[in-house]
Amino acid sequence: MNRPLVVLTACYIAGVLSGGLANVKFSLALLLASFCLLAAAAGYVMAWRRNRRVILILFFLFGLAMSRLAVEESETPLVEYSGQQVVLSGRIVAEPDVRQDKVFYLLQARELSLGTERRAVTGMVRLQVKESNRVFGYGDVVKASGLLARPELPGNPGGFNYRTYLERQGIRVVLMARGEKSVEKTAESAVNPLLSAALKLKGQLSSTATTSLGPNQTAILNGIVFGTQGLIDSQTRQAFTETGVVHILSVSGLHIGLVLGGMIGLLRLLRLPPGLTAPLVTPVLIFYVLMTGFNPAVLRAAIMAILLLWAHQLGRDRDWPTTMALAALVILLWNPLQIYHPGFQLSFAATWGILYLSPIINNTCAGLFKVLPDGLARPLAQALAVPLAAQLATIPLVAWYYNLISPVSILANLVVVPLTGIIMFLGFISAVLGMIWLPLAALVNVSNGVIIDVFLKSVSFFQGLPGAVFYLPTPPEVLAAAWYGGLMAIGWLYSGRCEPAVKERVKGWVIVGLALCAALFLVWVPWAGGHGLTVHFLDVGQGDCILVQTPGGNNMLIDTGGRRDEYQTGTGVGDQVVTPYLRKIGVRRLDVLVLTHPHEDHAGGAATIVKNFPVRMAVVPQMDEVVLKSQEGLVAGETTAVKKKGKNDTGEEVPLAYIALLKKMAAGGIAVRAAGAGDVIKLDRETEVEVLYPGLAAGKTISNMNNCSLVLKLTYRQKSFMFTGDVETDAQSGLIQTGADLKADILKMPHHGSRSLLPALVEQVNPEAAVISVGAHNNFGHPAQSTLETLNRDGVRVYRTDQDGAVIFNTDGRRLEVKTGKNKDTT
Repeated sequence: MNRPLVVLTACYIAGVLSGGLANVKFSLALLLASFCLLAAAAGYVMAWRRNRRVILILFFLFGLAMSRLAVEESETPLVEYSGQQVVLSGRIVAEPDVRQDKVFYLLQARELSLGTERRAVTGMVRLQVKESNRVFGYGDVVKASGLLARPELPGNPGGFNYRTYLERQGIRVVLMARGEKSVEKTAESAVNPLLSAALKLKGQLSSTATTSLGPNQTAILNGIVFGTQGLIDSQTRQAFTETGVVHILSVSGLHIGLVLGGMIGLLRLLRLPPGLTAPLVTPVLIFYVLMTGFNPAVLRAAIMAILLLWAHQLGRDRDWPTTMALAALVILLWNPLQIYHPGFQLSFAATWGILYLSPIINNTCAGLFKVLPDGLARPLAQALAVPLAAQLATIPLVAWYYNLISPVSILANLVVVPLTGIIMFLGFISAVLGMIWLPLAALVNVSNGVIIDVFLKSVSFFQGLPGAVFYLPTPPEVLAAAWYGGLMAIGWLYSGRCEPAVKERVKGWVIVGLALCAALFLVWVPWAGGHGLTVHFLDVGQGDCILVQTPGGNNMLIDTGGRRDEYQTGTGVGDQVVTPYLRKIGVRRLDVLVLTHPHEDHAGGAATIVKNFPVRMAVVPQMDEVVLKSQEGLVAGETTAVKKKGKNDTGEEVPLAYIALLKKMAAGGIAVRAAGAGDVIKLDRETEVEVLYPGLAAGKTISNMNNCSLVLKLTYRQKSFMFTGDVETDAQSGLIQTGADLKADILKMPHHGSRSLLPALVEQVNPEAAVISVGAHNNFGHPAQSTLETLNRDGVRVYRTDQDGAVIFNTDGRRLEVKTGKNKDTT
């Protein structure tokens, strides 16, 4: 068996992955593995030739058993109390994750109180505390009161599955607490003295930067040195992601390599015997891993570094595939579910690429740089080979998790990685000096602060380059498999192990492989739109957001959803739900953005959408303080100024952030148009949207801003959709009185299915199905029981985003198919 550990680890991984697909009890998997172990032992004693196969099956079953054990161990009775206000006592068993507006703790539960009921419980809980300046530490025993909840499944296809993410960490429930008094410390008892010491030292070292650097510089320094990302703002994190250097903020092989190199350099400077290198460096690496939080990337790098150190120390062969396999096996024995962690996958993929592909790329680059002096050609070839190999090996994973490709990644890494080494070195020096005398640390941090600023400006520069990032839809698994198969084939062909005759025969298939990959790429990227009309009613909680995709490849977004204060904070539904969804399905631009009315649950995410996607035209309702005059309808018009009144005819205040957004869109070249009854938006040859309400007649007072909502009717061949915004009874009555043709196959229910519904509107529309965009467990009583009864009485099939998730209709103009995000029903 060539490299047996690699093969055995592969079998173990296959078993772990099978455990995620098959609902097998741990006891059964363990029983099967035990029988297989006995068979393997008997085969060894009897020298059975086929015993190798039994051993492979044993490792597979062992992986299956360990995977199921990890899943079953996370089960907890706390799930029974989901959705209730409880008091929970437990011990903090990990370093707190401090964010700008909240703190997350990993709590090992001990006791639950609900009213007069007190119960001893077990299980891990993610404790979220908002509006509190107190931060508790590792080992503290606390009592917390709040809402216990099990995370909801994602409502939109491809959305982030928070429930599964936590379950793979052994967490089934979240306790949401708010305020200083919601959490109190009752005792202190460190779980692991060594980990407690490491975290205490980390806190002391981190505090040094706080006293002499700005908040943003401190966050970056702690991110680089310790992988602490909670206080790094979202824009900075996005810049690192889009330039392909986000790995710098997560302790990984780069950081372990810098620590290892620094320690070896220090030992040589002290002229200590080489025999002491491995014994002295190993505990330093282990302690650094304890300080940085056991993430998969740092574990992989530390294990491989320690194995290679000791192999050199003992004079053993250093075989990187075996070393990688052993590192993976150790991590997955400790926690089999780490296989699903993006950090685990990206770390091993990048390392494989560097070790497998970089020699080939290095030789190729060296050949291209022959014209340069030898002393320059070799370092340049090596400098290019390493980041290029890592990028090639991680492209499918980055596209899968982040939906992007960063062409500037190689250049960005060439510039910022050396700066990272300097920042880490000065950061460690200042941290140590800070424990002796703070003024000395401040002197070092002055220089480090300048370098950090240069570092950040370098990242911003690369982010701002044309074509710095391309957002792509989530790639199909077959394309990823073809990509990695191609990389392995290239490595095999140029490794020197391939015989010339075989190499010549295989080369003929290279063109076929390239053609196949090109075909898969063309299928993957939706260049020319689909074969019909698709309407996506997104699950954005208590709000509205609808995406229309036409057969010609045009995109119209009706409303953007929004959470409370999203106008002010700029973060919420727009950046966390709508933008990721649009990117995952391959939307690159919006031809039309409709904001039915200014309420935050409909337009709060618009600023983020406009920032992330090119928008050709925005359509808004006519109101007193938003006078957007169009001389030639919605095809070509002139945008006039926005009046700065506090209130409109409805008596409600129009958010100033909404007015500022319209101004910004107009200044940015987006055609902002006011729409009224009778206007028509032509999306493509067979798809048009008619504005049915309200009219543009001046002087007519509207009762409230909901009744200013644009009501739209989309028609594609024989099928039609009605979008009603938040219109209430007055507007519904006015809509009926216009005498317009309201008949439609699909009705988006007005105002989230509230009780302000005229049954006559449903009769006039006479839909096959109705969609209610509504948030789960909302405080408004939506949808109203009377509304549901009206729809049921008229035989209308009801879809609700709180229960069904996203509701996606596809039609060829004659038939309708519907798919929902949570239960995948298709009709």
